[in-house]
Amino acid sequence: MNSKEQGFSLVELMMAIVVLLVVVGGIFSVIDVVNQRSYTEQAKLDMFQEAREFMDQMSRDLHQAGYPSPRHYVSGTVLDVSPVTNDKDNAVGIVKVASGDLWFEGDVDGTGKVSVVRYHLDTSTANGCPCLRRSQLAKVDADPVDGQTAEDYQVQVTGVQNTQIFSVFARGTTGTPITLPINFNDNADNIASADTIKAVLSLRSPNMDLKTKQHPQTTLVLTVKLNNCSQATINYAMSCEWR
Repeated sequence: MNSKEQGFSLVELMMAIVVLLVVVGGIFSVIDVVNQRSYTEQAKLDMFQEAREFMDQMSRDLHQAGYPSPRHYVSGTVLDVSPVTNDKDNAVGIVKVASGDLWFEGDVDGTGKVSVVRYHLDTSTANGCPCLRRSQLAKVDADPVDGQTAEDYQVQVTGVQNTQIFSVFARGTTGTPITLPINFNDNADNIASADTIKAVLSLRSPNMDLKTKQHPQTTLVLTVKLNNCSQATINYAMSCEWR
């Protein structure tokens, strides 16, 4: 063995290990950041998709508000309840709107049968709420506001942060906001003149961003122009006829 050949000294070996640890630590730090961002972005995506599906459902429902109505039947063949607005086969359209409530009647599932659809803001703090709930039940022969079957709500979207969800605008070039709450029996003119319904959802994810320690938030806005064939105004058989 050549006496002039030498290996690494202990100091050199330790320096090499330190450099290696720094490089590996940097790599793992980047991986940790990527994992945190991936987790956060997935939480945001899940929240957004849940809200988007809910908004799409609401839009489809609202486009069926007021169908079927008396103009879809031959006179006297189906609608035999007096007043006709109480007939289970007649959808009166919008029934009630408040800042956290939206009620209407329509054939929302394509069966030809009228359903009473209700959206309600649950402000409690249990089971993922504050949240928006939805109820869909068959209409019965009774008053649209006070006589229908008690609602059976199911949670649709959780983490709702705002309380002013729904707004209503009257037909016309100015799109005048209608003061809420309104309902079919007490505010007939306003119900019959409703042209557009707007829903705003501000949501907060239950999952915290591991990097910022904040809960991701998003806001969605839905605007639906109604085919509001309301029967709320006594002077008009169907309010949509005088658009």
